[in-house]
Amino acid sequence: MKAPVLFVLLFLGIFSNEKVRIIEYNGNEVKTTYAVDAQFYGKYAGAKTGYLILNEDGTGVYNYDVFGFAPATCKKDVINIEWGFLLDENDQVVSFEREYGLSYPILMKSLGNTQFQGCRTPVMLDFIMVYKNGDIGVSSSDDWIKE
Repeated sequence: MKAPVLFVLLFLGIFSNEKVRIIEYNGNEVKTTYAVDAQFYGKYAGAKTGYLILNEDGTGVYNYDVFGFAPATCKKDVINIEWGFLLDENDQVVSFEREYGLSYPILMKSLGNTQFQGCRTPVMLDFIMVYKNGDIGVSSSDDWIKE
């Protein structure tokens, strides 16, 4: 009887962490998850050509409105990413209450040679903001709102 119980616990342990990933940021391993409310999945865009796409499988795309200064070796292209919302010590998604609503820290990790800040930064910390009026936005862009 002990073996089946152990198997069930092992099985549940493996699959409960299915959407948890460690992303290294500033030399630290940070526990993140892409198992979040469906409201966060989708495309965030604004008046210009930039956008962020967060897919349910923890992948996505970040496309700058203005790429900025970058070395000639940096291909000015979309940034394919893995992403995750930060988890606290109790494996709960981290959020902060703000004047406008809630702010959720998110790490985005480049999967290719095109990276953040002119190909100088492979991982970027950003914030997904849920406004009191129900809109959801991205802090790195003034006008990116979830479509």
